[in-house]
Amino acid sequence: MTYTPLYETHKSFGAKMIDFAGWKLPLQFEGIKREHMAVRTACGLFDVSHMGEIEITGTQAEAFCQKLNTNDMAGLRDGRARYGLFCYPDGGAIDDLITYRFSAEHFLVCVNASNTEKVYRWVGDNCEGFDVEIIDASSAYAQIAVQGPRSVSVMERALGEGSVRDFPRFSFRILEGDAVGVIAARTGYTGEDGFELFVPAGDAVGIWEKLFESGSEFGIALCGLGARDTLRMEAGYPLYGNELDEKTTPVEAGLNRYVKMDKGDFIGRDVLLEQVESGAARESIGFKMLDRGVPRHGYGVVKNGKKIGEVTSGTMSPVLGIGVGIASVASGEVKCGDEIGVEIRGDVRKAVSSEFPLHKDGMS
Repeated sequence: MTYTPLYETHKSFGAKMIDFAGWKLPLQFEGIKREHMAVRTACGLFDVSHMGEIEITGTQAEAFCQKLNTNDMAGLRDGRARYGLFCYPDGGAIDDLITYRFSAEHFLVCVNASNTEKVYRWVGDNCEGFDVEIIDASSAYAQIAVQGPRSVSVMERALGEGSVRDFPRFSFRILEGDAVGVIAARTGYTGEDGFELFVPAGDAVGIWEKLFESGSEFGIALCGLGARDTLRMEAGYPLYGNELDEKTTPVEAGLNRYVKMDKGDFIGRDVLLEQVESGAARESIGFKMLDRGVPRHGYGVVKNGKKIGEVTSGTMSPVLGIGVGIASVASGEVKCGDEIGVEIRGDVRKAVSSEFPLHKDGMS
């Protein structure tokens, strides 16, 4: 079991800890619903130090990242970040990730915890012929997320970063002053405005305490993995192992906009191009329950009495107070607004296909 630098801090706040991808992490502090709503209305503070960080440097770093990533890395400017995927030659997803460009010769790739070793091996196995160096820098960083509509105020108060208010989405910079060496990125996994901070591991506790103390007047809540999961489901964000895996392509998962066919060759392009042009067998949809019931991963999805797919992620939406979810279904079977059924404990409960994000029409 691996522990983040904030493990003892979480215990001191009475967090309920769980095992996740080989890490000991907080599931919740004061309750998933309260933490979820704090992020939607004010601010939440997350320890996401389990995420992996892989650095790619060298004279051909940009060309190498372009070969690996479904998104366009050549069009990425210094100080900007971009979401994309690494795929196998058959199009199956190795991982979905965010790539940060410091320069044409220096990139940082943030990967899912459960995939860090797999991605590191894949990158190393495919770098032949490129002048690059690959480093698994995960142990050097803790990662802290500040998420919610009041996250800018918390950042300004805690770290003295007066210019974060005009900080563009999916940009980043290295902070100075009391947070010297911290990489702050305006990214997130909640569907709200916010920041993800790559913090030198030894400074994690101090930065965490500053953020929590400064956020007290802005309604900040300590948040665990439970709220992180419900937030991303409402937003319609995929989770590797649910919406994505080695047998599911980005096109099948509804992530076509992150697959840039016009950028040139990349690993998996041929299969993905075929799916884009001819259509994939499956597609991903969002839905909301009309009947009572909470959808869960693996539940069947039916339409007109015929099974057409299954739920990949589901929960009770704290915002709407109804069940919501993401499903993988046969392509062309469902249009937005169509009534579908979800098989819950032997009964078919009514639901409706909906656009993402699933919670927005329930917010004031």
